[in-house]
Amino acid sequence: ENTFVIDVDKTTISYPNIWLGQGIDRLNPLPSKKNLPSFDPPPRFGTTTFELYKPQHPSQQEALEATKAFVTQASSPTASNGFRFPWQAKESSSGQGLYLDGGFGVGKTHLLASAYAAFKDSEKVYLSFSELVHAIGVLGMKEAKTELGKHKLYCIDEFELDDPGNTLIVKTFLSHVFERGGSVMTTSNTPPEAQGQGRFNASDFKREIQSIAERFEIVLLEGPDYRKRESLAHLLSPEELRAIKADATGREPRVEADWNELLKVLESHHPIHYGALLEQIGTLYVEGALPIELQNDALRFVHFIDKLYDLKVGLRMSGSIELEELFDPSYRNSAYAKKHYRCLSRISELLEETP
Repeated sequence: ENTFVIDVDKTTISYPNIWLGQGIDRLNPLPSKKNLPSFDPPPRFGTTTFELYKPQHPSQQEALEATKAFVTQASSPTASNGFRFPWQAKESSSGQGLYLDGGFGVGKTHLLASAYAAFKDSEKVYLSFSELVHAIGVLGMKEAKTELGKHKLYCIDEFELDDPGNTLIVKTFLSHVFERGGSVMTTSNTPPEAQGQGRFNASDFKREIQSIAERFEIVLLEGPDYRKRESLAHLLSPEELRAIKADATGREPRVEADWNELLKVLESHHPIHYGALLEQIGTLYVEGALPIELQNDALRFVHFIDKLYDLKVGLRMSGSIELEELFDPSYRNSAYAKKHYRCLSRISELLEETP
C-alpha cells in the first residue's frame, strides 16, 4: 500500500496515501489545538532571495535597498537584545519596524521572504497577519508572549487590523516585541495610519493604531501588478472537472471535496491548522462551488486559499457561477473587500496553473 509521511509535533506518522475518490474528510487527524505549526516561508516563497527580485519601478528599487538596510540593522549586535538598565526608559529599546505598503503584485511578499532568508540568526518567524492573530488566540496572550514573543525578527505578511479585537491583540503583542528590542517587517495594502478605516470606528482606537504605526518606517511600492489579468478565470463545468479527475495528472495525493463538505471541514478545524491539512494534499478537486452566504465562512475560506496558494497545492474547482460570485454581494465590497479580491486573484492564478 502506498504511503507518505508528515512530521506532526516532531513525531513522524505514516498513513495511507489519499487517492482520488477518497474525500477530504479522510485525511490524517490534525495536531491538537495548542500545537502550532512552524512559522517559516511557504514553498511558493521558500527559495526567494534579494538577488531574484527584479524591480519594475523606481520605488521598488528603493524598497529593496530599504529592506536590505533593515535586515543589516536587525542583525547588528546591539539590535534585538532586549536588555535595559533599570534607570533606562522603555523608549530606549532598539525595536524597529519596516512597513511595505503597496498594491497587489508589486513584490512586497518577495522582499519579506528575502529578508527572512537574509537574516542569519535562527530566532526569526515568518507568518501572515491572520496566522499571528490565530496563534495568539490559541495560546492566549501570556503564553504567546512567552512562546512566540521571544524572537529577534518577525516577518508578517498581509498586515490588516480588521476589527477592534484584532487591533488590541496586535497592539499588545507588538508592544511586547518592540519593548524586548525585536524587529518587525510587514507588508500591507493599507497605510498604517489608515488601518481600521471602513472596518470599525477607527477614531475610538486611534491611539492604539498610532502606537503601532509610529514604530514603523513606511516604504511605498508602486508599479504594475505582475499577475494582473483582464478578467478572472472561469470555474470548470462538472463535465470538465470529471474529465480532469479521470485524466489523473494532478500532483499526488489527489483529494476531492464537495463544496459544502469543504466548508464543513474548514468550520470544524481551527484556521491555524489549515496548513497541516493542506500539507497532506497534492491536488484538491472541489465540486459544485456556490456563493458563500456567511461572512465568517468566507473569512475561513479566504485563509484556506491563502495557505493553499502559499503551499503550492494544485486546485481545480467546478461551479455554475462566476468566480467573483463566490462572495455574497451583502459583504463582498465591505469591510474585508481586499481579502476577498486577493482570494479571487489567487484562485484565478491557481486555476490557470498546471497542478
